[in-house]
Amino acid sequence: MGVADERMLREVTSFLDRQKLDYSSTEEQYCTRLTVKSRGQIVPVSIYNSGKIVVGGADGELKRLLSEMRDALVSGAAVPGQVLPFEIDRFPDTIRDRVPECDPVIIAFIAEAIRCVRADALLAAAFMLGAASEKAVNLLVHCYADAIIDAPKKDKFLSRVNNRMISVKWDEFIRSYKSCGSKPTEGVLSQDLETVIGSMFQFCRITRNEIGHPQIVPDLDRGVLLANLGHFVTYVERIYSLTKHFRDNGVNI
Repeated sequence: MGVADERMLREVTSFLDRQKLDYSSTEEQYCTRLTVKSRGQIVPVSIYNSGKIVVGGADGELKRLLSEMRDALVSGAAVPGQVLPFEIDRFPDTIRDRVPECDPVIIAFIAEAIRCVRADALLAAAFMLGAASEKAVNLLVHCYADAIIDAPKKDKFLSRVNNRMISVKWDEFIRSYKSCGSKPTEGVLSQDLETVIGSMFQFCRITRNEIGHPQIVPDLDRGVLLANLGHFVTYVERIYSLTKHFRDNGVNI
């Protein structure tokens, strides 16, 4: 059993995992000490059995980030298991760091979604998130089409997706992808595409449609919206990893 307060340790390691920061763990007399590394910087974070968090090391970007994490957790404003309030402000930069080639339209809509969340305009935030998702999936579908090796099959696929609604494009893409002979075979990209990417796409699409074609005011839960906004970084990263696979390996259907 660890020395640290279990809940606080879980929240800290969850944050580090979301940020994709390398860390190691050692047990000390009254705390668990995590040594966090990033871009040549090393910062120790001690989580005590009382729940107290101490961030050490030299001043720098990593220490500032971990200090913000500490302040958010200790203040009690964070919802367990969800992104910390200050994290969402970093999402555009996080996307740029992880996906340097990301389309600026996607980043612009995510930045706008964050401003809406900060203003407690949840309907607007969900709509912006849906727009960013649609742009990303459009890029995925058309990159897939461009990579189809057989020209007649490429033309046939394009005839089914060009000038169609995003839901139709997605369905046609999934239908074609199931028969693709050049799918990724290793890592997370080899997992069920509809689970890895499709669930996020459908949440964004359905929520955006409910807001854009309103019959009633959608009942949006702030926590659910923040969770999906937090997942969007990984979502975009996976989409761009797939597009790279298609470009590098071609699409054989």
